[in-house]
Amino acid sequence: MSTQCHLGLNRIPQLFKTVEVAMTHLGQHIVGNSLADVWTRYVSFTHQGSMGVDDGQPIREQFSVTVYFTPDADFEAVHPLMDMARQAQYIKKMCAKDKSTIEQMIRDLGGSYADRIFNRPYGNQFETAVTLLIQRSESKSAVINLLHPLEWEQKIQAAIKRMACLTDIQALIRDEQLHWFAHFRSQNVWHSHGNFKALYAFQGLMLSRLNEKGLNVKRGGLTITIVAAHLYESDFKEAAQIAKELALANELC
Repeated sequence: MSTQCHLGLNRIPQLFKTVEVAMTHLGQHIVGNSLADVWTRYVSFTHQGSMGVDDGQPIREQFSVTVYFTPDADFEAVHPLMDMARQAQYIKKMCAKDKSTIEQMIRDLGGSYADRIFNRPYGNQFETAVTLLIQRSESKSAVINLLHPLEWEQKIQAAIKRMACLTDIQALIRDEQLHWFAHFRSQNVWHSHGNFKALYAFQGLMLSRLNEKGLNVKRGGLTITIVAAHLYESDFKEAAQIAKELALANELC
């Protein structure tokens, strides 16, 4: 065997090592038809992730996670460890239109997606997207933007310390179904059930509005992509409990 062939064989383990490292960033797809089912699997998967740091706090994190809920997914399903009060807050954070509730969410949660969706700085993005879909149902431009540069954010509201975690929402109508796509730059996985329930509720608002205006469509899937999913140390113990329960259930199956 030639020296060149020997060199090629010697490189194979290193090549496999490189591929293995890259694979950790290829992401995970979690598909389900229940909020509780998807949330527990998402928590368990993230708990298995790498250790990291966020503002000095230890975290476990996973990159590039995609969560998909089927059109008939059960969003009333709950898990005993879900914070239902926080979930209700998250729904208001996204869907409440009245000024007093928006101001309350800014005080309680540090921001309001609803303010960006229905008010400022671009006006009512919700109605703009609805009008666009009424005029051209096949449009790929019905996008609601929620992300702004941090320096610009702080000029509007000095107390803001971070960019919005939810960056944009896109609506697509295909086969008479309203499909919903959301992208997070970052997400606290422990409270993610609140984000998911809020997006489901917001999808329902647009569905109702389109039907009111004469465009008869049904609910489609809800797809959520998270670039940096993380769990804080304060939630490790309960996340480990969920992971253990899922592992036991899989063994029984």
